[in-house]
Amino acid sequence: MTSVDEYISKAIDFLNENRIDDAIQAYRNALEIDPTDATALTGLGQAFDELGDFAEAIKSYKKAIRRNPRDVIAHSGLGIVYEKQRKIDLATKEFITALEIDSDTAFLHIVYARDRYTTFLIDKKKKYEDKVKKLEESIERYINSTKIIDADISNYFPTKLD
Repeated sequence: MTSVDEYISKAIDFLNENRIDDAIQAYRNALEIDPTDATALTGLGQAFDELGDFAEAIKSYKKAIRRNPRDVIAHSGLGIVYEKQRKIDLATKEFITALEIDSDTAFLHIVYARDRYTTFLIDKKKKYEDKVKKLEESIERYINSTKIIDADISNYFPTKLD
């Protein structure tokens, strides 16, 4: 039988491989064994955050904090989710709590999470820019093809009637 720690280890590996759905399932498997495991709850919050499911991330982080009020990663993770939602007052409260518990760990987690989110946004922007470029190219091809058609049509129809 797989233990809670083994499921958590698998979930972390899945997150590092960007296999978010598998990570969520591994954390849920851990929580089936021990529904009160704060590490699994915090990890589940991180996985939901990566997925962009902020409501579930918040629920998981809050459960983790109820189990372990000194969980720096849960507090800073919750702050990061609030920050992404532009809930700055709530984010600040969680960041301060995390920093008061363990400033080094909280700072590193916040910087790491922001870096991952920035990378995500840059990738999304690049994909958007690529799509816009392809659309512009399609429009240009369409305009050029209509000019050719217009030129061909003008050969068959005189512009002036005598």
